[in-house]
Amino acid sequence: MATSLKKIEKEFILGSAKDEGSPILLLADNGEWPVRLGLITNDRLTMAHSMPLRLLKRWESYEFRFVYREQGIAFRTRIVEVKEATLIVEMPELVYKNLGRRYTRRKPPLDLVLAFGFMGDRYELAFPTTEAFDPVTEPEPSASFDPADMRLLVREFNARAEEYGSERAIVMFKERKPENQEERVMVRTGHIFYLPTATGGLPTIDPYFQPRLVTRAAFAEWLREEGVPAELVEDEVIRFERKKRNEGIISELMVPIIFQEYVIGYVNVVNRLPGKPAMDLSVLETFHQFAKVLSYSLKINGYFKTAPKKSHDLSADVIDVSAGGVLFANPSRELAAALLPGSRIDLMLHTGGRKIKTQGLLKRNYRDSDLVYYGVEYLDLKPEDFRFLFETFYGRAFSDADAKSLEGLGLKEPPLLGD
Repeated sequence: MATSLKKIEKEFILGSAKDEGSPILLLADNGEWPVRLGLITNDRLTMAHSMPLRLLKRWESYEFRFVYREQGIAFRTRIVEVKEATLIVEMPELVYKNLGRRYTRRKPPLDLVLAFGFMGDRYELAFPTTEAFDPVTEPEPSASFDPADMRLLVREFNARAEEYGSERAIVMFKERKPENQEERVMVRTGHIFYLPTATGGLPTIDPYFQPRLVTRAAFAEWLREEGVPAELVEDEVIRFERKKRNEGIISELMVPIIFQEYVIGYVNVVNRLPGKPAMDLSVLETFHQFAKVLSYSLKINGYFKTAPKKSHDLSADVIDVSAGGVLFANPSRELAAALLPGSRIDLMLHTGGRKIKTQGLLKRNYRDSDLVYYGVEYLDLKPEDFRFLFETFYGRAFSDADAKSLEGLGLKEPPLLGD
């Protein structure tokens, strides 16, 4: 993992690079251009260059890299002045060493399309889609629910549900679409509709680290998305909760059955009879487990076998690329929960009229307010595909010196994925 140099170490290494005339590479326009470090002041670096001036723009940030004592060094800083043979840049605040990449990252070619898939086949299904994603892997062994026998699984559900509810059902969306408000908000979010008590109304807090419940705030937000005027949202929430009480409902649970990005149905337990045990979080957990086991059971029992398969259609916005890997983004928080570091994924890159298929290893991910970012290393690129990508990304042939390179030196600003 890249580490930033302390101030004294930074000054020493930059000074040594100047004194020794170390070649420094400036990365611009998908090329690497040699420059030499000259005058160093507290806030500026002056460099000699022979680059085309069209590639150098004042106040734009550029990446620089060089090798010091067999250690890759890199920094990013802005150009403040450009002349025919010299350029002046701001003293970089951060200079990095111990860079974990072998190949430098580049902006993706304009024609690059990346698609990815993971955890087996994915399907094109006639069910409502959701913001959630569940790859539907084999569940942990459980004494409560056995996925192998579908009839036994349903009997186990009925027996459990009878303890807590006066009504129970497994509702599938194969023949109909979500209709009432609770069905629609559950499908949209992929979260559990949970009414612990009708008198208490919708839960105000979701106790789970990964959001799992339709809270009162989430329901209100959904109403706004549905077009309810902001000033009427609170009244609509109150009306909805009053309607549940007027229907004689004491407590209710609707757990979506999620298969990949689809809600194929839901598990419904409703209680209208006083004296039944409360539907606390342990009960919710039981039926949440059942819904996951049921989804897996449907898969292994051939429920989806006639459905057309998707290959690589998960959306990916490419941030940057290299000959060794790719950084892309996807907005789904639920996908981030399923796609963890160490996961292997299938990649398809299409650029320059060529389609390249390879496996990738997810090295790390991180998120900001809108997106989740994934850093993926190629695992099994064919030699001819590797050379094609290298030439496409770097604008030159792969050399013996590249093959012997200790490590890559690319950095983002700020550094991404722990680089």
